[in-house]
Amino acid sequence: MGTPLQDQALDRLEQLTPRWRVAEELPLAALDAIPGVARLQTQLLHNRGVHGQAAVREYLASDWRAPHAPLPGETEAIARLQRAIAAGERITVFGDYDTDGMTSCATLLLALRAVGAQADPYVPKREDDGRGLNSEAVRELAAGGAQLIITTDCGSANVAEVTLARTLGLDVIVTDHHPPQGDMPDCLIVNPQLPRTSASDEATADGVDAAERDLAGVGVAFRVAQALLAAQPAALPGAMTADALLESLLDLVVIGTIGDVVPLSASNRALTRAGLARLASQPRVGLRALFQRVNIAPANVTERDISFALAPRLNAGARLGEPLTALRLLTTEDVGEAQRLAARLDALNQERQRLTDLMMTQARRQAQEQMAQPVTPPLTFVVGDDWPFGVIGLAASKLSDEFRRPAVVISRVGEECRGSARGPDGVNLVEALAGRPEMFKRFGGHARAAGFTVDASDLGALHEWLLARLSAATTASVDGNGEASVAGRDDARDDGRREPTLRVDCRLPLNRLTLETYALLRELAPFGMSNPEPLFIAQGVRLMRCWQSGVEGRNLRLVLRDHGAERVFLWARQGALCAELRATLPTLPLFDVVYSLDAYARPDGAFDLTPRIAALRPLR
Repeated sequence: MGTPLQDQALDRLEQLTPRWRVAEELPLAALDAIPGVARLQTQLLHNRGVHGQAAVREYLASDWRAPHAPLPGETEAIARLQRAIAAGERITVFGDYDTDGMTSCATLLLALRAVGAQADPYVPKREDDGRGLNSEAVRELAAGGAQLIITTDCGSANVAEVTLARTLGLDVIVTDHHPPQGDMPDCLIVNPQLPRTSASDEATADGVDAAERDLAGVGVAFRVAQALLAAQPAALPGAMTADALLESLLDLVVIGTIGDVVPLSASNRALTRAGLARLASQPRVGLRALFQRVNIAPANVTERDISFALAPRLNAGARLGEPLTALRLLTTEDVGEAQRLAARLDALNQERQRLTDLMMTQARRQAQEQMAQPVTPPLTFVVGDDWPFGVIGLAASKLSDEFRRPAVVISRVGEECRGSARGPDGVNLVEALAGRPEMFKRFGGHARAAGFTVDASDLGALHEWLLARLSAATTASVDGNGEASVAGRDDARDDGRREPTLRVDCRLPLNRLTLETYALLRELAPFGMSNPEPLFIAQGVRLMRCWQSGVEGRNLRLVLRDHGAERVFLWARQGALCAELRATLPTLPLFDVVYSLDAYARPDGAFDLTPRIAALRPLR
């Protein structure tokens, strides 16, 4: 038995520590079976379902130029675009307001202009227009002389709006990647989630190749741009080749794909890998200015930088009513304008952080009251008056992470409410909403992220429906032994929480944490959904010292030592543990630590390794 203070500190650590499962390690013969591929890489790829020499070689050599079949609706859409270009029609590229929507809008806009189209962008405001096509925007575009609207990252659910557009004399092409929910609009639609229907696609009528089905909105836009450039023989600016123009768009593709958190299956991985290389070598003017603003060297950019530095700033403009600020940054060729726009987005991001913190104080209080009920619910459902629409999705993500269950955050403005829902793997939120479509003025999204608009009078019924639907989903995911079996990722608790079970790739003692090991990992990047960042375990480590770091000391730095080496680890958002751990340091037991391996590029170009703690369990 330790002291009361020590027991308190260890109890808190155990509360923070999720379960984990270490993958079975391959025998040496299998680890050495592929010449030129390191043992660590072979193990990691095996854990991700890449088995055998041929599959490993194909994975490591993924190429965005690899042949692919046309997307559903692509052939017809290209023919319509060619007619519009030849006739000099005015085309509006209508983008969604998140990072995926804006990068896909920029991608199509630049491609269309390169082949001589008269194309202009339109990005709706969250506060005024909501997500996707809306009637007011359609009327505005018709009055302004637009003849063809092509959407990016939206439109698959806009039946009434497309009908209105056609009534007003506008043609519409939808390019989107969201799964259809209910009726589809009566127009040309390019969407990898749909079956192929054209005569030229009869041989593959069952649907699009699996490699393409997971494309983000910007991936769909890029495929349309690729097909357009192949079909349109017009001379490109400055004698640029079609390949060179497409390559110049890859930095947009990687940002939208990583920002939208889509699975990094074959096509997405090839595009994002090439996009990271483009960002490192030749980022566009606006992105270079944004890199400078956040002190990131383009040559060292990773998917983590996109997720935590670039995408939040691009999103900040749309969250706070300035979506065109980000779009202008992505399309400008003027250095001075790029620097001004980057500074503006950085300022908006700081304001977004302030608003999120204020709203989270109120939202967290409601969630905690719900969790204190005798029977804890399977979701948190919080409502606030006049909460900024642009940050309710962020609040939902934070609540879902904190309480480890789906979270719904709703902003009530008069008699109308807008909501965002976020959840863990294994819970399909958009399907849950689709079970009661009559409640909503509009809804849509993905399995783990959905949005909707609903009358305030229906909030109670919506809450009851989601409680019943998600309670049933949680019950169905638990097998006869009480262990959850949702794709092997989550364990369901008796209180309805979905406790993540970490998948640890292999043992890796501290003396293996070297720049050489980090370089081997980066050869398997980018990491994200379906290609998770590798997790390792070091067993029987001792905590030598610790201190707080970061803004307001929110993070925790720990010096850990095992039998072979000593390393400094980062544990994000756990700075509050520092005092308790430091007070009991001499008597603490050994620990097992689960971690990922990151690196920080110093201004001189050298790297500092940064192991990041995912779980720390005391051995007692």
